[in-house]
Amino acid sequence: MKNKNIDLEQDLWEEGSFMETLGTEDIKTKLRTFHMKHDEEMNYNCKKCNRKISAHNKDWHAELCDQCFNEKFHVDDA
Repeated sequence: MKNKNIDLEQDLWEEGSFMETLGTEDIKTKLRTFHMKHDEEMNYNCKKCNRKISAHNKDWHAELCDQCFNEKFHVDDA
């Protein structure tokens, strides 16, 4: 029988995973944008290509637009 905790831990460290450490105050601020859509509060710019991004992308996608985020963290191995 496989241990689900071991599988989950291995998945967390797979190539293409994105995680960051947040302090108590950071998480309180960022939780406001967690369930926002990718087209809400388009008041920010991608730090790589300067394209307009949402508050959600700023807080949860490393300040990157979807395209730049996917290129950096979801690289296809094919």
